[in-house]
Amino acid sequence: MAANPGNLGNIDLKQIQAFLTVVESGGFAAAQAVLNVSPSRLSTLISELERRLGMRLCQRGRVGFRLTERGEEVYRAAQRLVTGLDAFRSDVSALAGRLVGNLAIGMVDNIISNPANHLPKVMNRYGERAREVHITMHIDAPQELERKVLDGRLDLAIGAFHHTVPGIAYRALFLEEQVLYCGAGNVLFGRAAEAISNEDILAAPYAGRGYMEDRRPLRFSASASSYSMEGLALMVLSGRFIAYLPSHYAAPWVARGEMQPIRPRRLSYQSLFEVAVKKGASQTPALQAFLEDLYATHAKPSRRHPRV
Repeated sequence: MAANPGNLGNIDLKQIQAFLTVVESGGFAAAQAVLNVSPSRLSTLISELERRLGMRLCQRGRVGFRLTERGEEVYRAAQRLVTGLDAFRSDVSALAGRLVGNLAIGMVDNIISNPANHLPKVMNRYGERAREVHITMHIDAPQELERKVLDGRLDLAIGAFHHTVPGIAYRALFLEEQVLYCGAGNVLFGRAAEAISNEDILAAPYAGRGYMEDRRPLRFSASASSYSMEGLALMVLSGRFIAYLPSHYAAPWVARGEMQPIRPRRLSYQSLFEVAVKKGASQTPALQAFLEDLYATHAKPSRRHPRV
C-alpha cells in the first residue's frame, strides 16, 4: 500500500469518523446502524482509509472484528485528532461569543424519576445558551462511564461511583435512596417488618448489581445479578428474588401492590451521585458552560455520605 499519512489533507475526516465508530461499536454490523450507511459503503470507507494510510487497520470477516496492532495506534491517534478538532472549533467560536461543538454526556440508567436529580432543568438551561452544541447521551454502568471519560469518549459522566479512579476528578451532585424489595409471591411479601429476621432475608435468593461490590448492611450472597435497574426490577417482580432498587424507581410498583420494601428503616442506604471529568484535560467552553449549569442547579450534598 503506497501512502503519505503525513498529508492529512488527503485523508477524508468521514473515513476517520467511520473508523472510530466501527471500533467503538465493536464491529461493522453495529456501526452500520449508528452511521446509517450500507455495508458496502462502510467497507469502502475503511478500505480507502487503509489504502491512504498504507496499513491494515483491522481484521474482519468470519473470524469477527479485531484491530491490528497498528490499528490500535491509529485509533488512539484518531481520538486525539477528533478531540483536537472539536476543541479548536469550540475555542475559536468562543472568541466570537458562541458555544459550538460536541458534548458527550454519560450517565447510569433510571435516575430520571429521582426528585434530587435536576438534569432536565440543566439541559433546558444549557440549551438556551448553547444552541449550536450537539449533545449525545450515553447510558452505561459506572465502570464503563469512568473508562470512557479517561479515554476521551465522554466529556463527563454522572453516576454513583463506588471507588476513586486515578485521573478522574469527582464532584458530588445529589443522593439516591436504595431500598431492599421483594415482589408479590415472595415468601417475605406481606410480612410486617418486625416479623422478618436477618436470617429470613439472607435465606431468600438475592439479585445483586453486577458492576459493584456488595457493601449492603447485610452480607448477601448473590444468586443472580444484573447490570441495569430494569433487570433487577424484573427479577424482583418475578417473586423469586429480592434486590436493592432506588426508592423513586420502585415507587410505581409499590403503589400497585407488586413490590414491598423490606425493613426500610434498618436496611436502606444512600448512594452519592457525582459528576466525573478527566483530570488535567483541557475543557472546551462547551463543557465548561455545561458544568457551570450543572453545579448551579444542584446543591452540593455532604461528603459524609459514603460511595455505596
